[in-house]
Amino acid sequence: MKRKYESMFILPPIEDEKVKENIEKVKNFITKKEGEILEVKEWGKRKLAYEIDHYNEGYYVIILFNLDANHISSLENFYKLNENIIRFIVIKQDK
Repeated sequence: MKRKYESMFILPPIEDEKVKENIEKVKNFITKKEGEILEVKEWGKRKLAYEIDHYNEGYYVIILFNLDANHISSLENFYKLNENIIRFIVIKQDK
């Protein structure tokens, strides 16, 4: 059963081209798992609350999507394996 999720991930301060490329990778992963992208919000570069991997700034991206609950752990694993994602969180949305 598909559920609605919100995911935020933070990229290091890299070139705009690389940012777009990483956002597309995440969107493609979700759609390959038969998910549906509802909205993508790019917050842009912001100062981090604390240093992460020697970065003081990060590029914030939020994606709202529908996906079968069985695929959430594989999405989280995808985030962990992507060297350009320095932090992430996936939250199930209420009905």
